[in-house]
Amino acid sequence: MPSTRSGARLNTSSSFQKGYRRDYGRSQSVTEEQELTLPQEASVNIYKASQKAYINALQNKEYQILAGLWKNCMNSYLTVRKFLGHPNTCKLLNGWHPLMEKKNHDYFNSRMQENSPPPPKQVLKAAPVAIIRNSNIKQ
Repeated sequence: MPSTRSGARLNTSSSFQKGYRRDYGRSQSVTEEQELTLPQEASVNIYKASQKAYINALQNKEYQILAGLWKNCMNSYLTVRKFLGHPNTCKLLNGWHPLMEKKNHDYFNSRMQENSPPPPKQVLKAAPVAIIRNSNIKQ
């Protein structure tokens, strides 16, 4: 069996040779049979509520708060995705997730910047200049 210089043996199992990757260090997603803990259920409820708030603001054309709601929805999505995984998280809201709304988010941010008045120009005040008279210089 081949070995490295340090003496550790290389993994030559059939799954390694076939190119399958092992999932080292990643948290396992919760399967449908496992029950969610109370904090996980609360995270799911927050995710659903943030999606409803975002959709309501979008329908009512409340563009001023839309960017903040999208960020809240994205943060709750990332939290839920940590323990459910992406496919199960999307199933919660019938396939919807905040990344689908990213182009809307970017569009509304650019639109808000166009419609907002420019920031006031700062007037630079000159510092007072002291008049220095040198008695050594002949006039």
